[in-house]
Amino acid sequence: MADSGNPSNEELKSVRDAFLKELDSGMKFWTKHSHDEQYGGFLMCLAEDGEVYDTHKYGWMQCRQVWMYTYLYQHFEKFRTPEILDAAKKGLQFIREHLPMRHLEGRAQKRCYFAVTREGKPYRVQRKPFTECFFAMALWGMYEITDEEALKDQAMAELEAYAYWAREDASDLGAPVLEGQPSVSMLNRPMMLLNLILLMVKPDSEFFARHATWCIERILKHSQGGYILEILGLDDKPLEGSEGRHLNPGHAMEASWFLMEYWRKFDSGNSKLLQTAIDEFLTRPLEYGWDEKFGGVFMFLDRDGYPPVHLEWDMKLWWPHCEGMIACLMAYQHTGDAKHWKAFRQLYDYSFKHYPDAKHGEWFGYVNRQGEISQTLKAGPYKGCFHTVRCWALCSELVDSILKK
Repeated sequence: MADSGNPSNEELKSVRDAFLKELDSGMKFWTKHSHDEQYGGFLMCLAEDGEVYDTHKYGWMQCRQVWMYTYLYQHFEKFRTPEILDAAKKGLQFIREHLPMRHLEGRAQKRCYFAVTREGKPYRVQRKPFTECFFAMALWGMYEITDEEALKDQAMAELEAYAYWAREDASDLGAPVLEGQPSVSMLNRPMMLLNLILLMVKPDSEFFARHATWCIERILKHSQGGYILEILGLDDKPLEGSEGRHLNPGHAMEASWFLMEYWRKFDSGNSKLLQTAIDEFLTRPLEYGWDEKFGGVFMFLDRDGYPPVHLEWDMKLWWPHCEGMIACLMAYQHTGDAKHWKAFRQLYDYSFKHYPDAKHGEWFGYVNRQGEISQTLKAGPYKGCFHTVRCWALCSELVDSILKK
């Protein structure tokens, strides 16, 4: 470290090279073990060494891997290969053929199965719209490479459906409305709509005019009393009970960098938005989310210090650390404030100590509070070729940008 607390060029280059090394190693793991040459798509349940332990295919993970491949193909020369593009195309073909619930009517036809069998038969439905969200991303990623209008049209149709479910009415998703169940605002729904806008929508479009400001306003409503509340009532007040006190520091930090990207692309004159994104959605969640005893970011917390109802609350999962590293680097890039580099190094040092697998590649995802690997899988229903690979790619690009300054 330089005396100012800012990193030297040597430190920046070392960090960038570490991310690129993980990116190379991780992609070797995915290309070697996950491509299903027999049925198409990707094998998504992989053990430590890449062995397949379950052949079910989870829709949102299939979609995420397609999008991730298209991103790497566009942004990294070493991944601009026929093999990566072919795998992305085959993955997209699989999900276009097997994920949509075409037997339904109207907008509900845009729903997707949460899981299918290896050959693509429907297996499980989830009453949340996130497979559909990532389906739109996958379609759009391939459209950016091929310029196929059919892909663009389908992507925008999925985007419109997701926006309706996130903002207007989620009854198409099939979840029952119960007498004692409150209507709520979930942070993840405007957050993911904002992510899609950042990737797919131009600021002069009608869709942007309808939805962008709403996303920002809804996300900011979740910042209350120094905490980012995961769930609010529709009156913008915390719910009664544990739901109303539920904190997810990883989501807050992911929302932070989505807000910073919105500021950079569309609203760079709004210094208040940038400051809010950093102070309230990054710095504070990292403060209350950090485990001072063992290190790492808690998965869940209760705002008032009651025992969290989620039994995995004190685990240190890979993805909050990945999202936090991206957010800290963005904050440092935009402000030059050394405290954000220090926060980045805190997350970086913990992550590179606990998650990498030098033998087989990719990262372990599930660490207990004390820092011990509690689950050796590399891929499953909730971990795939996304958070790690996106983190390594974006962080290497961000450090490169900082070096150029």
